[in-house]
Amino acid sequence: MLILLLSTLALAGAQHFDEHYPFGQLQQPVDTALVFDCGSNPNRAIKNPKFTFQSTDPNADPNQQSLTLPGSFILQDFEIEVTKPILRPFNGRVEAWRTIWLFGGTPSTVQLGCFPLTTDNVVGIDGLGTCDYGELCSILDLNTPIDDVTGQLTCFPEAIAQGIPEDQCNCEGIIAPKVYSAPNYNRLIDFSDLESGLLTFLAEGDYEFKLIAEDANGNEEACIGIRVPIKEYVDPDAGGGWLFGRRR
Repeated sequence: MLILLLSTLALAGAQHFDEHYPFGQLQQPVDTALVFDCGSNPNRAIKNPKFTFQSTDPNADPNQQSLTLPGSFILQDFEIEVTKPILRPFNGRVEAWRTIWLFGGTPSTVQLGCFPLTTDNVVGIDGLGTCDYGELCSILDLNTPIDDVTGQLTCFPEAIAQGIPEDQCNCEGIIAPKVYSAPNYNRLIDFSDLESGLLTFLAEGDYEFKLIAEDANGNEEACIGIRVPIKEYVDPDAGGGWLFGRRR
């Protein structure tokens, strides 16, 4: 037992949040959310992602960053560096893992499949989990907003706030070389009305996501790692918890 404990501590102490991070091999619970750069190509287009958020769950530990479902959180600020112009095709995929902890602290990890989504919020994003999304710039084009008054294509408020002209609201304009930073962004991200099947898919546990973008030749252009603990929302007035629609 002592050897096991010392081995676990050694692994934790040697943890690298970079290209060497071992996705799908958690050795201890994730206590707070983390976004990091897992890229290995020194010439990749997107580097150094930084995001901070705060849960709106009144029961959440203020010293931790966790996601409560159903629920919402506030994206407080973000920063990301684009080092060179984006060229099409810009292909994207996600790999995802979920870990639960058995009695005695033993991890049980599975790589998630691609759960189909039925949403009108984002055109072209029809799955969650380990999914291949194809050409990302085309998805961005499909979701370019339309001005309610003129009926003409406009641009995303976040892009306009970064000084991007409305007539350059595409991959080439939005993801131009610079450091994009939005301190005090404080945008509410609402997951309180998720479909029941998705809630079951995103059961309570520790999640790891690897977001990858590649060029036409398969060269890495971005790799963003995410670790996040997902908790079940418990209504303090309900006298007990619900496991995504099912009573505990």
